[in-house]
Amino acid sequence: MKTALFLLCLWCTQAWAQQPPNWFTVLGDRVDPSLNTIEVDPAPLETSDAGRVMSIRVSRSTQRTSWDGVPYRSYTARVLFNCTEGKAYYLALTFYNQPLWTGVSHKTSTYTRDNPRPMLFLDVEPNPTQRIIKAACI
Repeated sequence: MKTALFLLCLWCTQAWAQQPPNWFTVLGDRVDPSLNTIEVDPAPLETSDAGRVMSIRVSRSTQRTSWDGVPYRSYTARVLFNCTEGKAYYLALTFYNQPLWTGVSHKTSTYTRDNPRPMLFLDVEPNPTQRIIKAACI
């Protein structure tokens, strides 16, 4: 009986740990690949006095190229929200050729404090950058 209970608890713990993020759609529609869609997982991955690290994902309405020359249609990212500065910086980006984070990712880029990449959402109207930073830092 104890073994069965232990296995049930172990299974529940693993199932809980594998739950997908609870994405909040800031802009767009997570099922329409023709729109710019930006989503945030409101559960912080890390927190500190200066801010927090959170997951975001972005699907662009058209093919784009990153600062580093990586073609993509969508990406997921870990973002450092620096609440003291009121800015956000990408820590890691995982790129997809397909919209809406489908298919196999083809490139992951990581960044350091010495080589920051600001979260800006260029060419997105209305641009939600400041709204996301403000919400993340509340």
